[in-house]
Amino acid sequence: MPPFPQMVKPMLIRTQKLLKDELGMNTEYYLMSKEFVKADNVWKFRLTQNDERQYADRYYTKPHKTTIRVIDQSEKGTEENPFDDVNEAFDYIRKLEDEAYANDTLLKDIASQQYFYDLSSRQFRVPWASAYVSFYHNASIPADGFIVNQNQIHSDGKFHFTLKPNLYGKKFLYRGQSKDYPQPCAPNLFRDAKKTYFLDDLIWSQEMELLLKTHPLVKLLENGVEIMHDHFSILMNLAGLAQHYYHKTRFLDLTSDVDAAKFFATTNYDGKTDEYKPVHDTDKLGMIYCYELQMPFAFAPKKGYELSVIGKQVFMRSGAQHGFLLGMNKGVDLKTMPQVKKFYFRHCPTISDAIFKQSDDGKKYFTMDILEEIWKTEYKQRLENGIVSADTVRLNVSRNPGETFDSICQKLKDRNITIDDSYHPSFTPELLDKYYQSIKDGWWEEFCSDIYFYGGDAALYKNCLMRIPQRNEYKWAFEKQ
Repeated sequence: MPPFPQMVKPMLIRTQKLLKDELGMNTEYYLMSKEFVKADNVWKFRLTQNDERQYADRYYTKPHKTTIRVIDQSEKGTEENPFDDVNEAFDYIRKLEDEAYANDTLLKDIASQQYFYDLSSRQFRVPWASAYVSFYHNASIPADGFIVNQNQIHSDGKFHFTLKPNLYGKKFLYRGQSKDYPQPCAPNLFRDAKKTYFLDDLIWSQEMELLLKTHPLVKLLENGVEIMHDHFSILMNLAGLAQHYYHKTRFLDLTSDVDAAKFFATTNYDGKTDEYKPVHDTDKLGMIYCYELQMPFAFAPKKGYELSVIGKQVFMRSGAQHGFLLGMNKGVDLKTMPQVKKFYFRHCPTISDAIFKQSDDGKKYFTMDILEEIWKTEYKQRLENGIVSADTVRLNVSRNPGETFDSICQKLKDRNITIDDSYHPSFTPELLDKYYQSIKDGWWEEFCSDIYFYGGDAALYKNCLMRIPQRNEYKWAFEKQ
């Protein structure tokens, strides 16, 4: 504020008029309490109560019905009348998606939103604090970029951030499958319909969670870094990463990337060789699930399931696949969800081969890293031998009120799993040496290359992010100590 008190009110009035003329806001100003700011005479603007109601009605409480027209059974895409190939299927799906997006006034309003107003704190905030920022339109952010997006407050009382795939113009997430299955479309944890207790499956993903927490970069990003006086704690989706590295979880994979969906729709996984291979069998039909993003509640918990983002992580598979996770309870079926449409297509070996080649024989989506390496050299053998660490048992107990260390050990023993007191999940020194060498070879710069902040200072924030390894307080995460 100006040094002379008599100048304050005229300046506030001019600012208030500017907000009205430029952005159509009706605002009021108020003097900040010294309880919240150290300086004297600090004023803030907020929307009037009437404008707050209008803002909430426009962006958060609008009732939403699907904007996708009813698909006639006589049209192509049904099991009885499938598309000729996966490319034809996606040509149709993209047209349907564009049509649905054009009819979704809320998504278009979000895309052109000029400011973010936090209704809970009644204040204007930076764009990346908005849950909608990945839907904003910004011509400088490529379609395959990842946007720094603040989540709701976490269980630790702090705000965490995700590196979320760009969703501008998106109305669907996709799931490609090389064939339909008669049973419900459910996470791998629940595909045995007779099974009702899952300790012997979940214990292995929990062991991997403990392993992940020992990686220097996971530690750093979860603790958070300071960028231009803002604290950024990047949420590492540990259970989601376990899903992407061989373990059974309650998550089903979705993607915002058409090419990734095509890859999974036209390949089969060979568990013996740990490889994907292009589909040449033309007798069975491939299929595409389309999960409609029905805002404003697309990411709100539903009865029995919830959509979340995994996006870009320190370990690269989920980012390469532009991944989202659909957490599902036992008995929930993707096929029966009201926001899901499914389309069938005929397999074409030539197209399957071309998609496989475009993905560098699958390496685009399944990059080799030290997590993959430790799985193949150590963790796979421990799983096959049924040996789990005592640390993992303690983690499991912490998540299961009423259980004790001894009770879980007994249940594991009943399932032929033994407890190893001497082992503590961690990356070997040799694997960490590979990580430190990759940092010297430019890994961090490549990691940050497709990460984007939204707002007027976006370039400054990104530049600061790129320079994190050079700051003394963070060097421990990038250099061998």
